[in-house]
Amino acid sequence: MGDSQATDKSALEAALQQKYIELLEKRIGQLEAVVSAAEQKEKAKDEEGKKKDTNKKEDPTTGGRYLNATREWDNSSASYKDDIVAESSFKKSQPKNVAYIFRRVIYDTALSEKRAYSELEIEDLKLIELLKSVIDNKYPGVNFDGNRIHNWDKLKERAEQDPDAQECKDLRHLLGRIEAAEELEDYFKTRDANSAAKVTTFETLWTVFAPKTKIVVKSFMGIPQLLQVSSSPVPYVRSNIKNILNFYMRAWCWDWNGKRMVKVRYFLRFKRFQGTKEISDLDYYPVEYHTESKELCDEVRKRSVKFLMATKFVNNASERMFKYEGNAYVARRKIVSSSKEDDEDDNEAKDDNDDDDVIRSRLVPIKGEVICDAQAYLQYAHSKRSHAMGEMEHEIIEEPATEIEDVLAKVTKEDVLNGVHNNNDELLILPPRFMGYATREKLWGQFCVDWTSPPPEPNREKFHKNLQLDKEYKDLIDALVKSHESGQAGQVQDMVSDKGKGLVLLLHGPPGVGKTLTAETIAEATGKPLFVVSVAEIGLDASRAEKNLEKLFNLATKWEAILLVDEADVFLETRGSTSDASRNALVSVLLRVLEYYKGIIILTTNRIKSIDVAVISRIHLAIRYTDLRDDQMKSIFKFFLDQLEPQWIKDRSAINKFIDDTGHHYGLNGRQIRNVVSAALAAARRENDEKIGDGRLTETHLRKNEARGFGGYR
Repeated sequence: MGDSQATDKSALEAALQQKYIELLEKRIGQLEAVVSAAEQKEKAKDEEGKKKDTNKKEDPTTGGRYLNATREWDNSSASYKDDIVAESSFKKSQPKNVAYIFRRVIYDTALSEKRAYSELEIEDLKLIELLKSVIDNKYPGVNFDGNRIHNWDKLKERAEQDPDAQECKDLRHLLGRIEAAEELEDYFKTRDANSAAKVTTFETLWTVFAPKTKIVVKSFMGIPQLLQVSSSPVPYVRSNIKNILNFYMRAWCWDWNGKRMVKVRYFLRFKRFQGTKEISDLDYYPVEYHTESKELCDEVRKRSVKFLMATKFVNNASERMFKYEGNAYVARRKIVSSSKEDDEDDNEAKDDNDDDDVIRSRLVPIKGEVICDAQAYLQYAHSKRSHAMGEMEHEIIEEPATEIEDVLAKVTKEDVLNGVHNNNDELLILPPRFMGYATREKLWGQFCVDWTSPPPEPNREKFHKNLQLDKEYKDLIDALVKSHESGQAGQVQDMVSDKGKGLVLLLHGPPGVGKTLTAETIAEATGKPLFVVSVAEIGLDASRAEKNLEKLFNLATKWEAILLVDEADVFLETRGSTSDASRNALVSVLLRVLEYYKGIIILTTNRIKSIDVAVISRIHLAIRYTDLRDDQMKSIFKFFLDQLEPQWIKDRSAINKFIDDTGHHYGLNGRQIRNVVSAALAAARRENDEKIGDGRLTETHLRKNEARGFGGYR
């Protein structure tokens, strides 16, 4: 035991030592890059100095057409007062032709301490135009710490393009004056070295993020996406940067709200860190610092095409449906609200604490069909974080239609599919997720675009071969569904326009005999989503139930879904003078809503005393399910066994003989048969784990689990 502990300790020490060596080597590499860059800068300075000596050029911080000024509060005039200082190249009496004013603003802090910051005031029109030609006209802010620093290299290049032009001379002098500014002294000392090593300090972090920079963020399940910087985290001029704990930055991307593309802005925070840090190790960083930036951009563009195909370019309901396997950020349990707050504006998001059905965004595994519908998500998910990207906070920006038309409205479906817009940078700033609804889990959420795949093609085989229902009923259902899908052509229409255009099926009988499976196979046969709702989700209060039914029917119509109302007893029972008034009202609600519903609806019930005559008149086909016959039970057993891989079954012939001879004697329903097969398979795998079996399912496993589970209920 002691030797084992010593070995483990030695291994741990070796691992820690190796990790320390790796970190040390990485740090040495960074320092070498910094030293190399510093040496190159020093060499460049020496060469520049020699040139200056040779050409006898004056220091850029001297001469020039500028004024030095101080601004300080004057109590006597109750205003700020400017004073021109002696170092100015112009005398107080010669302020004409000034290119710019360099001003030190002195102010009192809350503790009556004197502090100062620098600012520039550009006076010369030609210099202003020159700056505009390099710095975007829409560049936010005017302080020199921001736009001129972010465009420093471009400005230096522009100043040398026409060295004899007066505005270029002014620009060179302006840049030299900025470089000598007290606030930027430390930055310029390490600028080139840090840039070469691709590192930054917290104090100079703001210089990395110029507006319109594309940045990498991983806010949605760690998936890289790109945002565009809208405002750089430039520190406030009066703040002491050494006391700042966080920098904040705004960045945005396009998103779909169900009707059009909108800009969504996110607030990003940088926490203070010590020393230098690799830019690519920041929580958010410019895409050019990504180790595989080109590959990332190509990947993002491909994903953006899928996003547009699922949102902006959807032409019919079938294009909304996808297969999905993976996690999703879930926002709400119920499909629609049945609470009292629902009397308020449906489009108004409620506080998360006001509704127990709202889930504080959490990851949930989803496997099955999802429907992409941002408009419905925003309406029914009732989340204040409606356009959230995972957990990242947001703010919707409604852009003018003209700007949207310029960038995305002209992008067509055909052009995107043909790669016409492959170089369109707008495709880089689309989200990695869409908003919608998971039909099996009955959850609203955010789904990863990359984890979607096209839905399966319509498949009628399961309906015709696996569903245990008499052939005459199958043929009748098939005919009714096909007729409804064809647009009711040639059908007898109701005397009142728009009434009676839906298809209503009633399936009633004991549990586990195939009612839900019938609905599932109809959905598979038609290639439509199955939209399942329960009475609990509709509600038992008549007024709210009607509102909820209308919402659910609207969703089902929009998605062209098969609507399954499970355990609908309360909506079907005969109304009468002695009946409960609320129950009578619920039946009336269903009748009113059914009248104008144009889709396919399936009502199921396990037990019902009698069906209201008005309900019967609206039902196209009612099927009564009975307990399974022996041949049906055998078929269901074999159906579930056929889903297993052959290597998990031992002696299938013996299993088939057991099912044919005695396996059906327990009178099981379909759900119980599935549970017997699942439990038997679990028992076989447990034996494998305990080294007393090979993990394969046998006739003995089925016999034991069937008898153990249901033998006492015959």
